[in-house]
Amino acid sequence: MNYLTDKYRKNSDFRLAVQLLFILVLSRLFMLVMMIVYNAAMGTDHSVSFLMNQWDAKRYRFMIDNGYTFPLDTDPQANWAFFPMYVIVCQAVKLLTFWKGDTYWIGMFVSNVCIYIAAFFGVKWLRNRREHEKYSILLGILMFAAPYTFYCGSAYTEAMFIMFISLFFYFCQKKKYLSAGLMSAFASATRIVGCTLVFALIIELYENYKQQMKFTEPGAGTFFKRARAFAVDFLKSPEQILSVLICPLGTFAYMAFLKFFCGDVWAFMHVQIAWREDSYFPVIGVLWKACTGQIEPRYTYMGWFCIAAFAVYGFMLYRKYYSMAVFGIISLLVPLTSHVMSTCRFIIGTYVIFIGVYDLMNNAGARKFSGEGNCGDAETPGSGAVCWSRRRKTVNSLILAAFFIAEGILLILWYNSDCWLM
Repeated sequence: MNYLTDKYRKNSDFRLAVQLLFILVLSRLFMLVMMIVYNAAMGTDHSVSFLMNQWDAKRYRFMIDNGYTFPLDTDPQANWAFFPMYVIVCQAVKLLTFWKGDTYWIGMFVSNVCIYIAAFFGVKWLRNRREHEKYSILLGILMFAAPYTFYCGSAYTEAMFIMFISLFFYFCQKKKYLSAGLMSAFASATRIVGCTLVFALIIELYENYKQQMKFTEPGAGTFFKRARAFAVDFLKSPEQILSVLICPLGTFAYMAFLKFFCGDVWAFMHVQIAWREDSYFPVIGVLWKACTGQIEPRYTYMGWFCIAAFAVYGFMLYRKYYSMAVFGIISLLVPLTSHVMSTCRFIIGTYVIFIGVYDLMNNAGARKFSGEGNCGDAETPGSGAVCWSRRRKTVNSLILAAFFIAEGILLILWYNSDCWLM
């Protein structure tokens, strides 16, 4: 016990791991409490695995147990639309149980491990930026308990996708670009928009090159000179070229499998018609129809949720999170080419929204003060800093409380298989 106590005090990584585990357990206990509330209110006695695994989780359970299959006449929604990485990992874990473990519980176990790893490296990424070190644990709270994070506790791909993205940006920060490219490849085998991490990687490479060269020359043409110089330097680096080339490897591998399996490399895209038959003008038309209430009320809500996400990404650009913001924007534009359906979980599942919200809560418009003092003492140097710190903590506490309430309401809707979450 003394050894663990001493390690907790001296080892920052161990301390972070313990803190995040504690927060994760608390968030899952909250889900259990909401299950009890739901069963009591509805007069039901559903199990944890039943309540936590709605909608597509049932498809993932089938795929883990049976693999990819051809669509049935009674169900045209072929499972080709679902990418294989999460299924493969769950199958590997189930194999460790000699194929005896409950598939839902295995899926939930994999998802919880993934989101825990994602939070750990996400907080480390923040702490490496130094200015975020003090309140960085807040990111873990957001990733475990913010609205729509319940998907990361069920048999869905969100947690695994978030993990690969978190690792991608962590390796980029460490300038381990080949490892980052590999994480992108895994992400692209989990969800199609994982391919778009290639743009984030190029931006990271460019920012690193710009920093190394220490460009200082002014002028309107400077960016183009830098871009040209970067392109030349990039083409001279086999490691960087390979890092970029392997980013979409997971998707290409799945497309090759589909060609062999059903004869159509684009089957994952063509089968989408089984989910949505209506068509709108991409992005602008989709958002206009949704936000103006011309389709179902749930889609109006999702449309404005997308607008809010774009606003957060705009703020991230202002704060110079260039690669993250670009990835978030592109990954949201992809589903908006057809519909706003399920965009709330897509936004949460791209991870970078957590960084944007975290930065908004802790650094937006932060005033610079120095010194120490007591709040309300106008004559004491630095008293404004203390007041501002207290106000910020109060505001952040209220925001977190609102998030917890929203997550509780969403959990009830989730347990009830409500269409507002589709």
